[in-house]
Amino acid sequence: MSGLRVSVYGVKELQAVILAMKALDRDLKKTLRAQTREVVGAIWKQSIAENVQSRMESRVLGDTARVKVSDQNVTLTSASVGRKMSGGVKPSEVFASVEFGNYPERRRTYTARSKRGNSYDVTRRTAAQFRPKNRKGYVVWPAAAEAVPRIAALWVQTIARGIHEAFEKR
Repeated sequence: MSGLRVSVYGVKELQAVILAMKALDRDLKKTLRAQTREVVGAIWKQSIAENVQSRMESRVLGDTARVKVSDQNVTLTSASVGRKMSGGVKPSEVFASVEFGNYPERRRTYTARSKRGNSYDVTRRTAAQFRPKNRKGYVVWPAAAEAVPRIAALWVQTIARGIHEAFEKR
């Protein structure tokens, strides 16, 4: 999954944060990014965990929820970790089916061969573990809708507090 970015267009407070970050010194920026990552990461993981309903969703979407913070934006990601899960599949490969569902009644028929050499047809339900199709998503997108306003507000507050504390120390 590619990351979800918080858009700053049309929100003057967020634009002010970006302009303020450009004017700060390097060490303060680094500290503010680390503080933001810690606070926003906890909110993002909690929001994802509240929307997870199955073990597969937890493994694919919940365990891989990450936050990337730069001077310009906060990026929320899930299922972008390259590490394979215990079954051998990468979370990024099954993200779409887990998040947006699949056709659980989809069947696949193939020809198998017995130990004696007889061939026969086998029909399997290959998507039974997924929820039904849903364009709005089940976990990440609803979590983002809940968390983004809160994350944006906390980002502004964290930067403002960090700048205030830096000026008080001087």
